[in-house]
Amino acid sequence: MRTWGYVCGVGLVGLLALAGCAAPLPAVTPLQQAAPTMTPTVELPTATSEPRPTATPLPVPTPDPADFAVAAEQGLAQVTGTAGGADLTCLQYVDTDKDGAPEWVAVVHQPAPVSRLSAFIIDGDVAYPLEAARPEPGKPDLGLGQFATCEVTVRDINADGRPEVAIFGHADQNETLLHLYVWEDGEYRLLGSFRGTAGVAFEDADGDLAEEIVEGHRDTGAADLAWEVIFTWDGKTYGWTADRWAWFFLDRPHGYPAHKPEYAVTAFYLALNDHDMPGAYALMTEEAQSVRAYDTWASGFATTLRVDVSSVHRIPGVGDDAHARVAALVTSWDNEAGRVIGRTWEVEWDTLLTPEGWRLNGGTMETLTTWEASYWE
Repeated sequence: MRTWGYVCGVGLVGLLALAGCAAPLPAVTPLQQAAPTMTPTVELPTATSEPRPTATPLPVPTPDPADFAVAAEQGLAQVTGTAGGADLTCLQYVDTDKDGAPEWVAVVHQPAPVSRLSAFIIDGDVAYPLEAARPEPGKPDLGLGQFATCEVTVRDINADGRPEVAIFGHADQNETLLHLYVWEDGEYRLLGSFRGTAGVAFEDADGDLAEEIVEGHRDTGAADLAWEVIFTWDGKTYGWTADRWAWFFLDRPHGYPAHKPEYAVTAFYLALNDHDMPGAYALMTEEAQSVRAYDTWASGFATTLRVDVSSVHRIPGVGDDAHARVAALVTSWDNEAGRVIGRTWEVEWDTLLTPEGWRLNGGTMETLTTWEASYWE
């Protein structure tokens, strides 16, 4: 149900709770918890049996440090021979194909004629190149990155039971690159390549214990903001599943951009996610603030754990130079009686231009989906 006016409520339902209730929404009924099932205790007779002999574990030989030195020397010789004239920047000895034996993972840097990173894996006498993604038309071939860095991790990132080889690189314009590989059908297949001017990182964004890849892009219109795209593993490849707005700088306090109505709405939800209630409250008009006092308004978010905002855009054909309507998609998580409940909302805001910038004046909300998070960190 979509209702104009100010929305009352607690936690998630209070996302648009500005001041009073011109048209109150139905009360939210707490989700009921199932009563625990009691199992009757039955005493069983104790069987008498002969004690089983305890197996004596075989002694584990102490590794000879000389063996490690020999393996390192042999591996380094193989890596150096394969690298040619490139400079070795990173070397790991780790099991990359889940066969129980470690392989050599090497990252090398070629300074000329074009500065670029490349990598390969040596398994026995075979060297497997880790091919970089092909550059987009008109863009330079950066390989795995331009600069000599060592950022390599080998582990099961997407919870598919196989170790992935992740290689991060960096390029001009503050750009981060990520290439992800897995051993498959006799080669190291490129699962995906990602790049962003606001970083690339792993994150369990949906609470399923499998990490997604978050690709960040800095907003040129608001230096403090970054637009993040979330890629999720579907069993075969990574696909774009969601996006959201975030801060480019992690330091506090943030300067909330409000020179456009879209930025004012975005900053409002980022302030809520930071639990900066005074900052969020300051992004509302004096009229909205006068209807509900700050303490009453802020208490409506007592159970809110996290807020994400995406798809923020000004609705065309509505308003004028001093008035605009802005739509957004909001995802929120609340602690309701010890259970983390997530909801997705479609929201619209009326915004007004004030001497301090654009401010939120009133809005609507509609619940799209509701679910319980199985895992929360």
